[in-house]
Amino acid sequence: MFEVVILNKKDFPIRFGMNALRIYCKKTNTSLQDLDKLGEDLSLDKACQLILAGLQDGARVAGKDFDLTVEDIADILDDDMEALQKCFDIFGEQFSAKFESKGNEKEEKKTPQNKK
Repeated sequence: MFEVVILNKKDFPIRFGMNALRIYCKKTNTSLQDLDKLGEDLSLDKACQLILAGLQDGARVAGKDFDLTVEDIADILDDDMEALQKCFDIFGEQFSAKFESKGNEKEEKKTPQNKK
């Protein structure tokens, strides 16, 4: 599942799933252990890389061609000052939803076992 974000008056599918994180980690040399610190002290380059990874994965899932570079993302941020916040809001929503649903599944799995 992906969302559509409007950046600089254009629609882009965006998705921050495991593949987007894989892309981000590879491009920024970030380890899996450091992902829990993702929002802390994020450089502008890493912010652009994170947005790029989300857009790349969104395009992949939506079956669309994608040819933007990290430089293109920086240009979009120049032209659309709200783009960074829009993408980070979606990032937060998608990850919150994933962790909440996994937390609820664990609770649901524990509840029947506890009743036995």
